[in-house]
Amino acid sequence: MGHRNAHYFLWFLIFGVVAGLVAFTQHGKLDSEAIWLLVTGGLGLIVGRINDGSLTRPYDFIVGIIFTLVGAIGTLAAFNVNVLSSLSSLPSSVLGNGYLLGLSLALFPSLIHLVLGLSSLNHAVTSGK
Repeated sequence: MGHRNAHYFLWFLIFGVVAGLVAFTQHGKLDSEAIWLLVTGGLGLIVGRINDGSLTRPYDFIVGIIFTLVGAIGTLAAFNVNVLSSLSSLPSSVLGNGYLLGLSLALFPSLIHLVLGLSSLNHAVTSGK
């Protein structure tokens, strides 16, 4: 198993399945955070297997940008940097109740998003899988 596939396997298993099970047992349903992590981790595994991996770089880049931006915005917001006010024009379905695109802007989830996003961007720009 290559480094990229191990990355998405752990992403899927730990942040998707385990966090999803915890969310389900606590709330009786999957929250948007668990769904994002479950789906993006699973798709990362699938994309690496189809078409001889020709779609891995675009997938890694798109997922990396999304998670890096959400993670950076949440981290900056934790430092009381007024970054959320510049995003206030976004619809409430995109930004609201401490979530951006359904991903939490709380400090620790934001740090996890940032690490996952930067790791995905690293896979997108390096030649190794």
